[in-house]
Amino acid sequence: MHSYSYNQNYLTCDGKPILPVMGEFHFSRYPKEEWEQALLNMKRGGVEIVATYVFWIHHEEKRGEWDFTENRCLRDFLACCQKAGLMVWLRIGPWAHGECRNGGFPDWLVAMEKEGAVKLRENDEKYLALVDEFYSRIGEQAAGFMYKDGGPVIGIQIENEYGHCCGGPSEQSDRMAHMCTLKKMAQDVGLVTPYYSATGWGGACVPEGFLAVLGGYVDAPWAEHTHELEASENFLFKPFHDDTNIGSDLANGGSSFTFDINKVPYLTAELGGGLQVTAHRRTYPYAKDIEAQTVCMLGAGANLIGYYMYHGGVNPDGKYSTLQESKATGYNNDLPVKSYDFQTCLRENGLPSESFYKLRKYHTFIKSVENILAPAKVYLPSNIPEPKSAEDMETLRTCLRYNEELDCGFLFINNHQRKRHMTKKRVTADMPLEFCVRRRNEDCCGNKVCASDNQNVTEQDVDIIFNNINIASDAVLVIPYNLPVKTGTAELRLTHTNASYLGCFGGKYYFYSDEPESDVYFEWSDNADHADIVRLLTTHDAEHFIVNDDGTVGMLPDIHFEKAGEISVTEKGHVRKCISGDDNVDGKPEKSAACVYNAKNKPKEYELNLEYDEKKLFSGDIFLELEFGGDRAELYADGKLIDDWFSNGELWRVALKRYGYPEKLVLKLYPFDDKVYYDLKPKKECRLNETKLVHVRCDSESSKNGEITSMI
Repeated sequence: MHSYSYNQNYLTCDGKPILPVMGEFHFSRYPKEEWEQALLNMKRGGVEIVATYVFWIHHEEKRGEWDFTENRCLRDFLACCQKAGLMVWLRIGPWAHGECRNGGFPDWLVAMEKEGAVKLRENDEKYLALVDEFYSRIGEQAAGFMYKDGGPVIGIQIENEYGHCCGGPSEQSDRMAHMCTLKKMAQDVGLVTPYYSATGWGGACVPEGFLAVLGGYVDAPWAEHTHELEASENFLFKPFHDDTNIGSDLANGGSSFTFDINKVPYLTAELGGGLQVTAHRRTYPYAKDIEAQTVCMLGAGANLIGYYMYHGGVNPDGKYSTLQESKATGYNNDLPVKSYDFQTCLRENGLPSESFYKLRKYHTFIKSVENILAPAKVYLPSNIPEPKSAEDMETLRTCLRYNEELDCGFLFINNHQRKRHMTKKRVTADMPLEFCVRRRNEDCCGNKVCASDNQNVTEQDVDIIFNNINIASDAVLVIPYNLPVKTGTAELRLTHTNASYLGCFGGKYYFYSDEPESDVYFEWSDNADHADIVRLLTTHDAEHFIVNDDGTVGMLPDIHFEKAGEISVTEKGHVRKCISGDDNVDGKPEKSAACVYNAKNKPKEYELNLEYDEKKLFSGDIFLELEFGGDRAELYADGKLIDDWFSNGELWRVALKRYGYPEKLVLKLYPFDDKVYYDLKPKKECRLNETKLVHVRCDSESSKNGEITSMI
């Protein structure tokens, strides 16, 4: 068993620095029979730790009636994580938010507060007794799965945004005391882990003994207005960035940290892997946004890269109510009843998004260099100013993470700002990029002196210079400096390159660039040509690059969709037979027409009759592909709502296997609301003649850099 700990700079495993990748996935929002595949896909994406909320309302809707069965079975989920070889960070609340009804509190508990019978989120004896029972149930479910017992649960998050969102005592000392009480209660029921965390943004409470975790989202779909946000500072290199937009709809006001940033490592748990739509804001997280924000946090010193969400889901059915966040429950936003897709890396239907691939290359990189990167300090350039603001499109955004003991590091460059155009830039000998770093002295033989070798070690200021890098608009680069390299028995350094670094695998060093191959250079400490150990990939291939369990490398395939059946759409006796999405019942293309709704804005209803290609039923899942015209859509099977979708400009793909491949569905379409904000222009005309049944087809062509591995 390994020993996990931390210091003021980074997390450790057996005393060595680590830089894990963590992704959020809510087990109670996903079909149990699909957990294993979902976790495997997360692992293929480079995730090492699965974070998950335990929503109280999902397990005790009615007081005293506990439900840890089927999709709600935490114990089975932990077993599945262990089987997949993934660690777990449990977020046990008791208040969670997570766009869940009442922030995860059961209705009966909220009613008790309204009646004055209990004070929530503070050291009220009646409240603590109820929390103790909740924690005890979690402890029973997790028994044997804590890391101390050989299980995967390595961390516990207590509460969420406490002191920042939704109530609690007014005095900070009382809030800090409450957090410590909850931690002890968790430990008393067996929830003992190496790490305990608390969200730290917006003035949230982080007592001593807790790790602060931070976050950042590329937009704010929860914002109360319907106009575009100002340019976000999340696209600048800022250590310990306090994203005041997070939870701004519920915030008590104020910001600033309640913890000493010099005593804890810079960790993230809520880098937005996507954005959840709301009724009034249909913000779209472009893949480049997600990529650039992640690199900015990593470059600025983050030593835990945690995404919320990483895998989408679907809200479970409630016994007494729906379980989504809504204005009816006192919150500021209306969300889909079922869909918690989050437009994230792995969607609610299990399919990967563009963000999934873009982030993978950084996760591969992190795993390869975490021993170098985690202890590395952050330096801003000494010869150019910092950007005036996030609206500054001209100033180069860059930083260097430099490991002084190993005398190497990585140059991070971000030339992307969400929904803005940044100018092209070039680093040249006439206009170089300089960093003044602290470097350990060398002895008379030119060897680096380490503190372990000489307790009187001194340091000196040294300039590190880069002078030949093209930076395209929207470019995001991670370029190594003085990288240690082994070739045979020799050890040398790659002093400079203009290619981004992926990692070392099987004795080969992988880089990627979209520059012409003739313009990519590698400068070595021995001035020799080491082309035999270098592999240069395109960015696309770097995003699909994978290291298999046996150490071999390969490529994840590109995903395409093929027809998997036929659909007829019936509305008021008119039948459209959709074949390949472009033919009607008469075999002639039908012009799209605007959907017509009645004066009371009631939905139009359509009956979908599905005929599956029998051969495709055994090839994986089959998806219903809809591009409807309307504000939102609801899908019913046998009178039961199985999924819904707020129009966001994307195709809606519904996984059908989990519903037993229904042969009949009812689709309800609601009219557009002109007051809704959209990032992607929605399709307002009716396009149901383009409804399809599709399944996934993967490219099977081999790659020059490795063989195609199994599909997602």
